[in-house]
This record gives sequence, C-alpha cells and structure tokens, in this order.
Amino acid sequence: MPIHIETVLRKGINRTVARNGLLLAAVLYVVSTINAIVGLGVQQWVANRGVFPMGVPFSRGMDAEISREMGAALFAIPPAVGAIVSLLAGLATIILTIGALRTFVSDETERLPSEHFTQNMVWPGLNFLVGTIVFGVVVALGFVFLVIPGIFLLVALAFWTVYVAVEDENFVAAMQDSWGLTHGHRLRLFLLGVAVAVVAIVVSAVFGVAGIVGGVVAVIITQIGSALTTVFTLATLAAAYEQLVALPSEETPVTAESDSETSTPA
Repeated sequence: MPIHIETVLRKGINRTVARNGLLLAAVLYVVSTINAIVGLGVQQWVANRGVFPMGVPFSRGMDAEISREMGAALFAIPPAVGAIVSLLAGLATIILTIGALRTFVSDETERLPSEHFTQNMVWPGLNFLVGTIVFGVVVALGFVFLVIPGIFLLVALAFWTVYVAVEDENFVAAMQDSWGLTHGHRLRLFLLGVAVAVVAIVVSAVFGVAGIVGGVVAVIITQIGSALTTVFTLATLAAAYEQLVALPSEETPVTAESDSETSTPA
C-alpha cells in the first residue's frame, strides 16, 4: 500500500495552523529572530573595526557603506557574545525540534505538553546533535557522487530524527530503522519532499520580500516565514512517519492465509 502524499501534506498543514503548531512557530520565531539580530550586531562590530569577512581593510566611510548594504544593525555586538547566543539558540532549537516531533506524533493539537520538551532530553539531544553532523556528512558525500546518491540517502534516512525524539533510539539505530521504514516508499517520499520544498519556498518568498528593506526590519519579517516552514516540515515529517508505521504488512496476511489453507483438510 503506497503512502498518500496528499493526506500527509494536508495533515502537515492542519497541524501547523493548529493552536500548538502556531505556539511552536512563535517560540521558534523568537529564538531565530534573536539569533539573527545578534548576528547583525556582530557584523556591525566587525564593520566598525575596519575588518571585512574577506580580510581586506576598508576606510571608516566604506565600512559604514558596507554595513548599510549588508543591512547590519544599528548596534555592535562582540563576536564572543554572538557565539554564546548562537550556541544557546542552537541548543534551544534542538530541544524545540525534539519536543515538536513528540507533540506532532500525538493527538494533542491545543497545547504544547511541557513533558515533551523537558523529560528525557539529554540522551536524545546528544544523539540529535551528533546525528545531525553524521547525517549532513553522509548526505553531502552522496551529493558529491553525481547527486542521485545524495537524494537517495536524504530520503532513506529522513526519519532518523523521529526515531531519536520519539523512540529514544541512538542515531545509528535510528538511521537503520529509517532505512527499513522507507523501503518500498522512497519514490513517493521523494515526491513528498519536493512538495514540502515547494510550499516552503513559496512561504519564504512571501515573507522574504521584506529583505529589500534590510536591517532589523527585514529579520523581523523574514523570520516569520522561516518559523512557519520549519513547523510545517516537522509536522509533515511526523505525519509521514505515522502513516508509514500504520501501513499494514503485506506479507503477514498472505502467510496467515496460506497457512490456514494448508491446514484445512480437503
């Protein structure tokens, strides 16, 4: 039985616009916006000291012009502070991602259960961190080899995060289980991924128009699209996982029927 792409997409959208989906998007928005604004502050700090990312010194007047073109903030933040904020934002994002997956595979649509974001978080968090690095390297190597292997691995291992967050597995076992779960469904999952990417691009483009303004205003607006697409992607991933897990085994009924026919006397 094939996976139903339309059903998965519809459920992903419904979970995104549900009350807890919007709450999650709001929290992600705050985290990502603070991180992005601090990043602009670091750019301003660098520009104020005549240091350009490429290592070429500029005059004070040219630095100011570059800052405006890059949409830098009106305040400067030391890189050390920016690194700490970025680290905290990354940890918060991992916790929110794990909690979101746990919530989206449940029937809860109104609230964000606190236990999903607090209980048993250290082990899944560590596996999520290391697994993200391993997953990124593996898929990147696949893309180096004529792209197609990269796409195949991206689809085949797509559900490893769900197994880490929901099933409390280590990232190695999670990738193995994702490989088995996607077997026989990878083409349709690839098409589902394309559909999710199209939706994300459209939403990002709508809010990304604010990028022409530059500076903090652009960050405040564009991060709305980023938060919504992140929640939509996680909700759709969870919906696809639920549908794949719920699919009946095609081998068991046949075997049972064959055994019954064999044992029935003529």
